[in-house]
Amino acid sequence: MPTIELIGVTKTFNEGKVLAVDDITLKINDGDYVFLLGPTGCGKTTTLRMIAGLEEPTNGKVFIDGKDVKGIPPEDRDMGFIFQHFEIFDHLTVWENVTFGLEMRGYDDDYIVQQAEKALTTVDLLEYVDEYPSIFGNPGLQKLGIARAIATGAKILIMDEPLGSLDPKVSNVFRHELRNLIKDLGLTAIHVTHNQEEAMAIADQIIIMRAGKILQMGTPYDLYESPNSIFVANFLGETNFLQGFVLKLLEDAKMEMWIRLGGPRITCNNINLQFDLDDNIVIAFRFEDVYLFPEDYGFEKSVYDWSGVQFFKASLEDSRFVGATKRFYLFLDNGDKFLSIKPGSYEENFVPGETLIIGIHIDDIHVFKAPSDMLYETSLS
Repeated sequence: MPTIELIGVTKTFNEGKVLAVDDITLKINDGDYVFLLGPTGCGKTTTLRMIAGLEEPTNGKVFIDGKDVKGIPPEDRDMGFIFQHFEIFDHLTVWENVTFGLEMRGYDDDYIVQQAEKALTTVDLLEYVDEYPSIFGNPGLQKLGIARAIATGAKILIMDEPLGSLDPKVSNVFRHELRNLIKDLGLTAIHVTHNQEEAMAIADQIIIMRAGKILQMGTPYDLYESPNSIFVANFLGETNFLQGFVLKLLEDAKMEMWIRLGGPRITCNNINLQFDLDDNIVIAFRFEDVYLFPEDYGFEKSVYDWSGVQFFKASLEDSRFVGATKRFYLFLDNGDKFLSIKPGSYEENFVPGETLIIGIHIDDIHVFKAPSDMLYETSLS
């Protein structure tokens, strides 16, 4: 199976006035299911099109299986394509849709029958060979698109928002079917989306892009647990951000922070010793990592080990039941606000205005240097 590698790839449009992709380097390993993820206009689709041969880089090189593919057209790159709008031929039967690409490549009849049957069996559509695509809903059309893509024997699957036309509930189910199909076939897959949950659910690797650059690459777990920037922390999941400064440098690569304007003091890890005394910082922690306790909670009688958890007080502004979850809106004495999320079954008798004890484990606290433009860093665009 092929690897895909981009080295120093840049793409501009409009005679260099528009920079779509800015000097990116990445490697996609054999058999990986990789997502290009980012907000609209971040360069992910342009990157995909350069890999596919639908665009040529302005600078840099694209290698597939170690071979520079400059000048090689899409049909000769051993790729199958799946797009949001299916690109199905309505006037052709299911069988004719799947065999069309094989016939265009000039394969003999026996090979065409073999490949088409194999592809349609893989997506459970073999019994519909004489039907027209109009009988299908969106999931069926997408399965037909997959069958057509894999029938040619493509080793790389290129997908641009392939689940974007599906109802959210259908998409949540079908995305796992899609991953299983790709893994069963041993394909290398590149999937462009702006849907963070979709990428987190089924990706082997995620490449997060913004403004034409790659911000971070890694497994869903690595990116979620160890974001390297405020944007990545905010883009994947829901995160609280509080501003403060480094108050003390402690032993064991830890430091004490003071949340701004007389907020609470909390301790966190000083990863790679990158922070110094008095540094202005942004303290980040995810909504689901915030523990809530009444003021009279008996910690001394608790069966849980609360070592490593930071405690401070906050007041409850409001709470909302949102089906599967409850959202708690909290504020500190200095006016800073943050949220906590609990399961919808979470039992509590908190009332607005009540003072609560807040707990956050030291390992769930991320710290970033304060940016010059916080609004831009926390924007999802």
